[in-house]
Amino acid sequence: MQVYGVDSVRSELESGGYVVKLVANDRTAVVFPRTSEHRDIKMSGLTYGDDSKGNALAAMLSPGRLEFRHHRAFSDERVKRIAEAILEHPDMAFARGSRVTYQGRVLIGQAQGLGTKPTPE
Repeated sequence: MQVYGVDSVRSELESGGYVVKLVANDRTAVVFPRTSEHRDIKMSGLTYGDDSKGNALAAMLSPGRLEFRHHRAFSDERVKRIAEAILEHPDMAFARGSRVTYQGRVLIGQAQGLGTKPTPE
């Protein structure tokens, strides 16, 4: 996974109360300020378009949360693999431990307020 753009939002990240945007596919992720639109971020091999156009997902990233928008070409399992690769990247260390959701479904981390029971051994 290649990750770009973290330096462009470094000051926001250091504030602690950040909200930034991200577009990603299986190979590339781009982080950028929330003042830009997802559809305006273009890189070779990475394009996001409204209504499931393009080959990338749109996401919002805030402290403890990474929320992906729906894209017809991406299954829950595929989004989970992409999220894991993003969160493992050294530049994304600030986001490790985030709860990852896709279309409101929790893919990584515990759903807020639901709690979990320990599994018997």
